[in-house]
Amino acid sequence: MRRRHRDKPQAHLTPATPDVIAITVEEIAALVEIFEHARARIFELSDASKETIADASGSILVPSLFARAGLASIQGNHSIPLLVDEIGLLEAAVINLESYEGNEVVLVAGYELLDKFSNRKMNAYPLRHVHGVLAFSDEAGETASGPATSSLS
Repeated sequence: MRRRHRDKPQAHLTPATPDVIAITVEEIAALVEIFEHARARIFELSDASKETIADASGSILVPSLFARAGLASIQGNHSIPLLVDEIGLLEAAVINLESYEGNEVVLVAGYELLDKFSNRKMNAYPLRHVHGVLAFSDEAGETASGPATSSLS
């Protein structure tokens, strides 16, 4: 039996910083259109639960995208953060659009976004949260409700 040494200092784990890409308002509009179309097709042709449909279509991400775009707009920024992991939601939506006979124009737009986003994966940006909304770290400044940094720290 092996004993744990209590007098040995333990390494503190630091959380990994998620990779993020910068997207535009136009790309958010396209993402929302793709996610909503996928949600509608899956809902129409599937008997899955609402939660499953939201996950499979990517529509679960829409409120966060709108919040990020709103914060970026308030701060005067033109780039909105998208976590690299969230690109998987777009991939799922595109796959489901293929399976559920989605509109070809929307499907093509989904593939175009996947190509654009995969090219941006190499450029990681530091992140922070402003009032619970994901933002780029270099976007320090004032928001409509006060300083971008928390006054509670």
